Amino acid sequence: MTIRSGVVEDAAAIADVHIRSWRAAYRGIVPDDALASLNDERLTRIWADRLIGEFTGPGAGVLVAEREGAVVAFAGFAPADDPEAPEGTERRVVDLGTFYSVPEVWGSGVNRGLAEAVHSAMTRGPFGEAVLWVLSANSRARRFYESRGWQDTGVEIEEGLLGGTITRPVSLYRRSIGPLPG
Repeated sequence: MTIRSGVVEDAAAIADVHIRSWRAAYRGIVPDDALASLNDERLTRIWADRLIGEFTGPGAGVLVAEREGAVVAFAGFAPADDPEAPEGTERRVVDLGTFYSVPEVWGSGVNRGLAEAVHSAMTRGPFGEAVLWVLSANSRARRFYESRGWQDTGVEIEEGLLGGTITRPVSLYRRSIGPLPG
């Protein structure tokens, strides 16, 4: 397995992983017709823009994991306002906004390796804490994040998915950007 920084030429492969991951992980959580409507051309454009926009700069990035030359997982992180900062204060964190992999690599160590690389990359940024939002019903993802030192804050909000056409609860996780567990 190789882990490297994502580049704009990876946009189509990232979009493919994104769609395949959603269709496997969110079956039964997100309506089947919404999963079937995921569009690779649209997501490729979105990822091309993200790779030259929001996921660039200090404290931001996209990492891809490759196996036999094919992208099988990716993660994107960027600075964000801390969702738990007291009103009227400015506190910044790094937000792990995306972390997806094809189902064929679940449980193989690819995600663990990618998580370690993301954590290492985040430690080089200017923030001491990281956050992520996960679909509350996604118990597999929640177990994975918890095994990597993320803690459920108890904060849950309704999040609009797929352009706001579907609303599902998401849970906020947080971790310090310090040593990884075991």
